[in-house]
Amino acid sequence: MSPINTQHNWSLRRQIFDYLSNQIEQGALAQGSLINVRKLTEELNISRTPLREALAQMEVQGLVTIMPQRGVMINVLTYEQLLNIFEILGALESQVLMAVFDRITTERIVAMDGFNEAMARYIVEEQNRKFHEANIQLHRVFLDLSGNDELTGYVSILKLRVFGFALRSYRDRFKKEIVKEHRNLISLIAAGEKEQAVHYLKEVHWKFNYPENFIRTEAAAAAQGGEAPSA
Repeated sequence: MSPINTQHNWSLRRQIFDYLSNQIEQGALAQGSLINVRKLTEELNISRTPLREALAQMEVQGLVTIMPQRGVMINVLTYEQLLNIFEILGALESQVLMAVFDRITTERIVAMDGFNEAMARYIVEEQNRKFHEANIQLHRVFLDLSGNDELTGYVSILKLRVFGFALRSYRDRFKKEIVKEHRNLISLIAAGEKEQAVHYLKEVHWKFNYPENFIRTEAAAAAQGGEAPSA
């Protein structure tokens, strides 16, 4: 870890929050792992106060749990919590899509299609992290049209919580269904079918209507002695 530039003290807490969030997304801080606050202050050359403030903000947003005398744990997302987050994401993203639909240009539709085809390729290439990164980028194509930074910021936090779970738990069959659903959504947007596209995003894409074994839960992994097949 590299020291954080503390030139602007007013933004230090935000810098630390963004840094730790990126560490979670990149896998450097894995779900279930502990953050040693004292060690982290030394590595980043920062004081404890802004670090604790950033960690407190992360706890409020469900990313970590602060455990006195033990450290800070990166939260582990359960299958049930995942379904709840999907429902929230469906409500929020469909609201954005409804608001920005008329501003989605042909270029943006092409960009969405490009990310989706990359996702299909990453499944074959077994590039799990790249698959999920492309998935986030695809949705950002229309989310970035929104002027509601609070809403889109909250969406980003929710997806950060999902990211680690997705990396270890999504089976290939589920990832293929995601790609298929994206193709259907993109077709509706390209055809100018606003109401249908919004409904599809909320009630199909973000609704988990597949057998539970499309996602490998912690319990299933433990029963199989650790890693399970991805297919």
